[in-house]
Amino acid sequence: MTPRNKSYVGFTAAIGAAVMVASASYAQVATTLEQAELAGLNPQTHAEVEARMKQGGQTVSEILTTILLNDIKLKHLGSQILALDFNRGIAVVRTASGRMRLVNFDTTTLQIKS
Repeated sequence: MTPRNKSYVGFTAAIGAAVMVASASYAQVATTLEQAELAGLNPQTHAEVEARMKQGGQTVSEILTTILLNDIKLKHLGSQILALDFNRGIAVVRTASGRMRLVNFDTTTLQIKS
């Protein structure tokens, strides 16, 4: 191997190591509020959120919102979540027709009640 090729190999290895370190540090860490939200979930839902956190790119709150939005959209097609109150298990939703609606959900499973 020529000296030039060795320098390319070393440079490539250095870039690879930097990318791996950056990827590991990019993993989201739950804030105190998010840890409290996680603590209130049942074990199955908690595990699902933790698994999604390991993929990176979303906070706990974003994952919970996504799960709720997906469940709400199954019941109310074309709806949009405007506000969430995790403590009370209530979402304010704008339906496809533009009407506002309160949607109740179970705070431990995130399952829609109404």
